[in-house]
Amino acid sequence: MSARIVVLTGERGVGKSTVCRKMIDLVKEKNYTCGGVLTVTRHNGERDVLDVGSGDVRRLTLAPDVGAGVLQGRFHFDPATLTWGNEVLTRAHGYNLLVVDELGPLEITRGKGWKNAFDVLYEGDFTLALVVVRPELLVQAQLRLPNSATTVFTVTQHNRDGLPDVLLKILERETS
Repeated sequence: MSARIVVLTGERGVGKSTVCRKMIDLVKEKNYTCGGVLTVTRHNGERDVLDVGSGDVRRLTLAPDVGAGVLQGRFHFDPATLTWGNEVLTRAHGYNLLVVDELGPLEITRGKGWKNAFDVLYEGDFTLALVVVRPELLVQAQLRLPNSATTVFTVTQHNRDGLPDVLLKILERETS
């Protein structure tokens, strides 16, 4: 199986996760397989994580007053959900589309969070991986990702609606 990695970067709130979500929908419509983790933001700003393959959802962030969890910036991440998400990633083999949303400071600078994603990406047992990374962490992420077949797309308000179709064409080309 070929392994191509596309890094989606762009400012906060521009739609990186939305591009991933739309790509997942397109891939499923075409009967391709997909797995990995997708971060879902609630209206109140709290975060959940979706197991892309099974559809299971877990609460990712805890209320600050709980006082528990893995603190990163303004978020308290649920350690049980981080463990679960890493298990989801560890089992993510043989998919046409692998989604890792996102590799942030927790993973890149602290070695926590979706830390298993780096091993899965190096194993390359997927056709196309979408990996979300903030612009300020892009260089650090690139140093930790496999060099071969890695492409970076910057998501903007102008291109975000068309990107899923472009990404689907890349997947189709890689599977033919």
